[in-house]
Amino acid sequence: MDETRDQVGRIFCPHRMDVVGPKPELRARMHCRRMRNIAATYISYGWDVRVNPGELESFFAILMPTAGRGTFQSGFEQVQASPEKIAIASPTEPLHMRLSGDCSQLVIRIERAALEARLSEMIDGALREPIRFQLGMDVTEGYARSWFDALNYGVKDLSRPESLLAHPIGMEQFEQNIITGLLLAQPHNYSAMLAGDDRPVPSRLLGIAVDLMEGHPEWAHTPASLARRAGVSVRALQKAFREQLDSSPSEYLRGVRLQRVHDELCAAQADTTTVGEIASKWGLAHHGRFAAVYRERFGESPRQTLGRQHARKG
Repeated sequence: MDETRDQVGRIFCPHRMDVVGPKPELRARMHCRRMRNIAATYISYGWDVRVNPGELESFFAILMPTAGRGTFQSGFEQVQASPEKIAIASPTEPLHMRLSGDCSQLVIRIERAALEARLSEMIDGALREPIRFQLGMDVTEGYARSWFDALNYGVKDLSRPESLLAHPIGMEQFEQNIITGLLLAQPHNYSAMLAGDDRPVPSRLLGIAVDLMEGHPEWAHTPASLARRAGVSVRALQKAFREQLDSSPSEYLRGVRLQRVHDELCAAQADTTTVGEIASKWGLAHHGRFAAVYRERFGESPRQTLGRQHARKG
């Protein structure tokens, strides 16, 4: 038992394992193939066992029984798994397993950092909280079936020496496809954002974006960079600006910059500075479009503002 626990723990994480029933006789088998961010492991114990790894912390585990029975509990959810219904264990929820003696399973380990990075790219923003997948996945229909078929095909291909997965580029593409597919196929706490059904952005998060633009309008802000700092998706941020400020992030930033240019032109000496210098300082190129937008907002050209102030002082 100690040897089995140690060998399995090296691939996954330290855990507790207990046999069930009198006179236990483990007949454990394990085969593992690791890529970069994904590892595929076949494992069977040959006896009824309870396995309690607790929180996985650094990885997600896809638990796929190929024979026998497996009961998986993660947080408040429990799944009786089978070849048709598998389990997706999240790293922040404690995991408990009860496996029958004839249970064999394929366990796919996906590194948490890689999956979180991919989700952040997909929502074009920072993650506000850890990803939590729904535990049970029916792999007989929908996106789940398509994803499951692709995963199984890749795992079988791993044993072929001439497989494309032996090439670093092929391996990277396969991993990206599996991670992206999982995020699309299995419900989780960011699914609504991926589907475009974004929850309203709280005023305090919108305020982060506004404060950044007000405090440093000269910086090269973009909707994507502002969304990352606020911890929301670009789509959600744009929607919040439109609904709460009747503007877009880009329009709001341009308004802040125009006001800073106007304020500085009002206080500047015409013989010591130029409109172009002030406009460039606040991130606005001095060209025809800038002058037109400035006139529309303030009722005069930038040169008139600067000249009028100089005339008043004279």
